[in-house]
Amino acid sequence: MPLPIARKHFFERYRRQFVNRLRQTQADGFEAMFDYWERSSLSDLRWMAYALATAYHETGATMAPVREGFCKSDADSVRVVTRLFEQGKIKRNYALPHANGQCYFGRGLVQITHGYNYERLGRAIGLGRQLYDNPSLALDLGIAVQILFVGMVEGLFTRKCLADYFNDTKTDYKNARRIINGLDRAEQVAGYGKRFYFCLTGKPA
Repeated sequence: MPLPIARKHFFERYRRQFVNRLRQTQADGFEAMFDYWERSSLSDLRWMAYALATAYHETGATMAPVREGFCKSDADSVRVVTRLFEQGKIKRNYALPHANGQCYFGRGLVQITHGYNYERLGRAIGLGRQLYDNPSLALDLGIAVQILFVGMVEGLFTRKCLADYFNDTKTDYKNARRIINGLDRAEQVAGYGKRFYFCLTGKPA
């Protein structure tokens, strides 16, 4: 059975650990993730802590689904990715439109990119091809939460999953970053994860 989140205590600790002021987008994001958790069969609060840390990092602390580059429009995100390609920082311009006219740059609480990933994640959360046909659905908070958890639990982002790093014999906040993006900013995200674990439990990670 999932462990219910002591939300009042979480938010009190969050204000002390991170910032004194809680923005509405942050509150909405946290609540959506807690709602998903309490409807699921998940129970290891280390998993929740690291999922929170990932969303916090990937969204620039807003806890709201974002476009790649934190852009306000699809066109701006396409320009950001195209610039990265032209500068040689990425090998493929994955923001180029597909035959259906859609562009598959990063969106969500965790940045999913490439058309095949939109299709794969969409099927995994029960949307069939809808996410591929309308990638902006990844900006819907409820859908973004599903993508985040299902992807991290089932290892759909990099084939690494939460159970690889948080289990009966291991607690590895640093290498858990491999679930999303190698060891990019691994120490930073690990730090968030440990602080979120304290926010959830009142205990050190």
